[in-house]
Amino acid sequence: MRFEKQVTINAPAAKVFEYLSDLPRHSEWSRHNLQVTPTSSGETGVGSTYNSTGEQFGQNQDTVTIKEFVPNQRVVYEADGNAGVWRHTISLQPDGQGTRVTKIIEVVKPTVSIRLMTPMIMFLAPRGMESDLGRIKEKVEAQSNGMAASETNA
Repeated sequence: MRFEKQVTINAPAAKVFEYLSDLPRHSEWSRHNLQVTPTSSGETGVGSTYNSTGEQFGQNQDTVTIKEFVPNQRVVYEADGNAGVWRHTISLQPDGQGTRVTKIIEVVKPTVSIRLMTPMIMFLAPRGMESDLGRIKEKVEAQSNGMAASETNA
């Protein structure tokens, strides 16, 4: 299974990447009561690990590992847990005055229960991704607009 959705955010790639690569902040935009906590110290990058809990198709507990990290362009992480292994790819590209965000979710190694739920997942996942991308857009644009307003007032 593979899902892909895009949105254009009216903010520079650096701001968008800063927000999206901060995995503990995913709870701000994820629709499934997600909590992400770092398990490794130091700067975020390839090999950084996190514990993640959430409620999607049941209670999920995952170990999340960043697999690819290209500042302002791309972050790839895998969640490995009781729902199998899921790869998340977030890519950024310039789009006029903003940034196009492409989010891809791939089921790398599904569990038997995930395989059985494939029809439901195929129906719900694209809608959920659109909803998540909408919240990301809202959060990043609000932050960018707030910063632009404070810079204008300074």
